[in-house]
Amino acid sequence: MTSEDTGSEQLSILGPAGTAAGAASPPLPGTTALTVILPCYNEAQRLPETLQTLLTHLSQTPGEVEVLVVDDGSTDATVMVATAVAAADRRVRVLSYQPNRGKGYAVRTGMLAAEGELIVFTDADGSYGPRDLDRILGALGEAPVAIGTRASGTSGPVARQAASRVFNLAIRGLLGLRFGDTQSGLKGFRRGAAQAIFRQARVDGFAFDVEALWLAGQLRLEVAEVAVQAMERQGSKVQMLADALGMLGEVWEVRRARTNGAYDAGGEAPNPPSDKAAAGLSELPLTAATPSGIPAALQVS
Repeated sequence: MTSEDTGSEQLSILGPAGTAAGAASPPLPGTTALTVILPCYNEAQRLPETLQTLLTHLSQTPGEVEVLVVDDGSTDATVMVATAVAAADRRVRVLSYQPNRGKGYAVRTGMLAAEGELIVFTDADGSYGPRDLDRILGALGEAPVAIGTRASGTSGPVARQAASRVFNLAIRGLLGLRFGDTQSGLKGFRRGAAQAIFRQARVDGFAFDVEALWLAGQLRLEVAEVAVQAMERQGSKVQMLADALGMLGEVWEVRRARTNGAYDAGGEAPNPPSDKAAAGLSELPLTAATPSGIPAALQVS
C-alpha cells in the first residue's frame, strides 16, 4: 500500500479497542481514526513549527484525528506553547507530568491515553515530515506495527552514525532483533498492538524502542520497515556517549527481565501512566473534539 492509499481505504485496517493485538477490523462508529503523539522535553522553540506542519497536513474534521502532546516534565515554556495551540485547535490535547521521566515513559503515557485506532509517535523537533507519516500509515494496512528506517540507520555526525551501528550490533546479540534501525523516532501501531505492547513495557529511557520491538516479537506481531528520511535538527537532547551507555544498560535489563520471566507475567509498567493519580498526570486542557462518524485518517494535501 502506498502513501496515496492512506485515505478512506485506511479505515479497513483499524482495529477497535478490546480486539486481539493487530486485528484488522473496521473501527466502531464515533471513534477517532488517528492519534499522533509528540513526546516533548523542553521543546518550546521547535514545537510550534512541528505542530503547524502536522495540523496543516491532517484532516480538519472534528473527531477524525488527534495530536497528543505529552510533556515529559519540561522546565521551559513547552506546556504554555502546547496549551495555547490546543486552545485554538480542538484536534490537540496536552498531557503533562512532573518530574522528567524519559522519552520511553512519555511515549508509553501517550500510547495508553491515545484515542485513535491508529497510533503514531514522532519527534517533536519535526525531524520527520508528513510524507513519512503517510508511509507509516500506509504500512499499517499490511502489518500491526510499522517502523521508520533511515537509510544509514541514523542521521547526523559520523561519530553518531558509528555509535548507532555499534548499538544495533549489541542489541542483535542481546535480544536477537534484526531490524536495520531500531531507534528511528517514527513508529506506528494499530490500537490493539499498541495496547498489548505498551501495557507490558517498562523502559523509561531511549531504549524503549528496542523493548517495544522485542515485545512485538514475543506477541508474534508482524513489523513492517518503512524507508524514511530524517532531517537533522539543531538542539538534539541526545548525549551520544552517556545515552549510548545508558541505552545498553536498559537493553541488558530487558534481557534480564526476559530471562527471569517478568514479561511472561503480563504485568503493567510500574505506575502505569493510565492511572493519572499515581503518575502525577494532568490533561491541559480537555480540548479533544467529540468524534462523529468514521472519516478517513488523513486529508490529502
